[in-house]
Amino acid sequence: MFSHMAVMYGNALYKRGFVDAGYEVINSIYTQCMDFEKSRIYPGIPEYINEKGRGMYHYLTGSASWLLLTVLTEMFGVKGEIGDLVLEPKLLDKQFNNEGKASATALFAQRSIRVQYVNKNKVNYGQYKILSVSINGNKVDCDLCNNKAVIERSVIEALDIDKVHDIVVELG
Repeated sequence: MFSHMAVMYGNALYKRGFVDAGYEVINSIYTQCMDFEKSRIYPGIPEYINEKGRGMYHYLTGSASWLLLTVLTEMFGVKGEIGDLVLEPKLLDKQFNNEGKASATALFAQRSIRVQYVNKNKVNYGQYKILSVSINGNKVDCDLCNNKAVIERSVIEALDIDKVHDIVVELG
């Protein structure tokens, strides 16, 4: 299996709304690579997996960057759009912890942000909507439509550059 192309395929599935299938692609690669007895590699993603299940060319790969891009921008939906921060989660119910939370940390507008999705009822993708968004405990007025939140860049740029900012997104 050529990991680079498989991850790109998973990314394309997410972009087109086939979230269950995209997750299956990404999760199957993760599961294979995390099983040391089969993959014979340290945690990570190799360029390809041979017919015996062994990861090959672990350090000569674009697979890792595509995987990170897919997890952050498609699964967690943290991306930029015309300079603004967009939050458009495509998380499945099984990706939330027992408290119904899932989070990712990233840089946006030179600020460190930790985006936490709160899905108390563990509703599955396609059934939840974004109810509210807060930054560091303060509710943010943002455009909420089509299951995405758009936060103006100026709101992010007004944040302290030297600390991690918690963005909490309530789903329901």
